[in-house]
Amino acid sequence: MAGRLHDRERAEATALHPHAGRPPKPGLGPRVLAEIAAGGAAGALARHLLTKAIPSSADGFPWNTFTVNMLGCLFMGILTTYLLGGRPHAFARPLAVTGYLGGFTTFSHLIDDVYTLGDEGRAGLGAGYAAASVVLGWVAVAAGLVLGRRLPHRDPGEGHSGGTA
Repeated sequence: MAGRLHDRERAEATALHPHAGRPPKPGLGPRVLAEIAAGGAAGALARHLLTKAIPSSADGFPWNTFTVNMLGCLFMGILTTYLLGGRPHAFARPLAVTGYLGGFTTFSHLIDDVYTLGDEGRAGLGAGYAAASVVLGWVAVAAGLVLGRRLPHRDPGEGHSGGTA
């Protein structure tokens, strides 16, 4: 499993930097930091607005956090496949994945919800929520990987050649 993850990360790095023989070493230059910060701010704002728009459940199930996290898993699958299948802009990974999805999804709130449900005497609901989050999150990532393969990609040879098509 760890080898597969490492292979996927290497393939993603190569897809993001096709011009180089080796992907560049990770760095936190000012541009990357700005991209992550902008994506994180947008993701956190989207999460806040979405969690406020989803009403709470009468039984205490945290549908707002659950929905945000499932959407984040789906988007992670879509973006991962898209980034591996084409030639995305260099800012795609830090802005969209690390920044936006990092700010959008919220593992800490999930754990706080599980704790709160248990503290209120609804440990079974808390355990079910945690299990559903993990299992359905995995399903959402898998669905996103399939959907991401269906997205049209920019042809690397495509561009403005000055001729007519």
